[in-house]
Amino acid sequence: MKNKMTALLASLLVLALGATGCQSSTQTNTDPEPAEETAMEAPEVSAEELEEKDPVQDKDTLVLVVSFGTSYNDSRDITIGAIEEAIAEAHPEYETRRAFTAQIIIDKLAERDGLEIDNVTDALDRAAADGFQNLVVQPTHLMDGLEYHDLINELEEYEDNFTNISVGKPLLTSNEDYAGVIEAITGATKEYDDGETAMVFMGHGTEAVSNEVYHIMQNKLEASGYENYYIGTVEAEPTLEDVMEALKEHGGYKRVVLEPLMVVAGDHANNDMAGDEEDSWKTALKAEGYEVECLLKGLGELEEIQKLYVEHFEKAIEKLGQSKDTAILAVSFGTSYNDSRDITIGAIENSIADAFPTYPVRRAFTAQIIIDKLAERDGLEIDNVTQALDRAVADGIRTLIVQPTHLMNGLEYADLVKELDEYRSDFDQIVLGEPLLTSDADYEAVIQAITEDTKAYDDGETAIVYMGHGTEAESNQVYGNMQEKLTAAGYTNYYVGTVEAEPTLEDVIKALKEAGTYKKVVLQPLMVVAGDHANNDMAGEEEDSWRIALEAEGFEVESRLTGLGELAAIRELYVKHTQAAIDSL
Repeated sequence: MKNKMTALLASLLVLALGATGCQSSTQTNTDPEPAEETAMEAPEVSAEELEEKDPVQDKDTLVLVVSFGTSYNDSRDITIGAIEEAIAEAHPEYETRRAFTAQIIIDKLAERDGLEIDNVTDALDRAAADGFQNLVVQPTHLMDGLEYHDLINELEEYEDNFTNISVGKPLLTSNEDYAGVIEAITGATKEYDDGETAMVFMGHGTEAVSNEVYHIMQNKLEASGYENYYIGTVEAEPTLEDVMEALKEHGGYKRVVLEPLMVVAGDHANNDMAGDEEDSWKTALKAEGYEVECLLKGLGELEEIQKLYVEHFEKAIEKLGQSKDTAILAVSFGTSYNDSRDITIGAIENSIADAFPTYPVRRAFTAQIIIDKLAERDGLEIDNVTQALDRAVADGIRTLIVQPTHLMNGLEYADLVKELDEYRSDFDQIVLGEPLLTSDADYEAVIQAITEDTKAYDDGETAIVYMGHGTEAESNQVYGNMQEKLTAAGYTNYYVGTVEAEPTLEDVIKALKEAGTYKKVVLQPLMVVAGDHANNDMAGEEEDSWRIALEAEGFEVESRLTGLGELAAIRELYVKHTQAAIDSL
């Protein structure tokens, strides 16, 4: 577009100069043409070229890209700057501005380079003074950590200064984000993946719950077959020592390639990772006998990462017109396993939010013991259902759409129905979505999702065993129904049992023995979250765990700690149930 416009303007300028006699003195013009004829020869601007011109900028909406910042000018331009440019180019109708959160970096740049950059407060004050009504904030943070929450808190103080404020998600929010980042970093380093080289990515690390992103990333790399990739952090876990132990356990590496798992290759990358000091990662790994190469490339340099930020930004734009009197409340039992919560419950909530951007999505847990544990252990505040309903009333919500992540219409679902009935007079409307397994179509969709996820194991010699929770209520029949429908659909190597009801583990073992063809058993939870039951009752080291019991029967056992909420097809099913609830309004 710029090239076309430049050529067009140059042509017009030459013609104008010719008409006024202001051409270069070196140019010969033995037979000048009349000005009228010259003007007639000016190229016309086509409708297509007009469409390519930058649109008239929206004076009411401002985009603010918020980063921690860096004093490394070269890295800043090709990381933070590149992300800002990608966002600006995606939506040139909005003015895009920059803010940093690290005041020490802002001050250093001002003193050293005379470079003035707003902190968040300055940027918000300036946006309000300039008359912007809508504010779209896209952070370049890696995770939903302390900095992100500080940003949210500061934005809440400015709600009265703007008509609408919408905030984009950090880089690693959904399962799709992890997949995108993994594809980006492995694609950028594939030339090194020769079996004798370990690719070690250094993250920052945090004391907050969000530090689980590094463990999740490691697990997903391994699950995707990238066994030569390792994640460590500077200030938390996994530590450098954890990484070196993993490298030694592998035993086949001669070389290590170090690269930051950070948006910017700044101080940590240049010093803690690639520095010459005794405690740098490079020096430590060399001392262990590895050849070490350092790649000082921030994530922000990768086009795929820039695109992910643009996608998050565009979702934030969609939420600008978010309803003030209607909200969606996602209700889950909950889990204290942070890594599983983010990629199951969190992923379902994100899918619902993406599907219905005009409605804010809120969270509530039903298990008070988990809520209390998260508050005490992690400082994480999550509403129970009563608190969430009271908050919605106080916030002026008139229409409430409640979508539970329950598997069935059991005791918990019935309790939720009763509690919602007590609040019906506080809202104009309350509608409740169905649990996961309600209709025959639901069973078919869930069966398709879990069999597709595990089809690599269905070799005739392996039994795929799903462990459900089980209940004393009549709704426990869903497990028997699931087994019948699996068998009827031809999935004869799939079995369903429960921890606290029927079918029991004993029933499952009996069925496996009757089949008589299995050498191996793959265990997986038939639960939204891979939490306490999955980690302990199913895959634990105790004598009464399913894994130990099956090994005692002579089976080779593999435990897959994958909650149903990690599967895109399952999340889509919850979205459909939410849509059905909305349609009933």
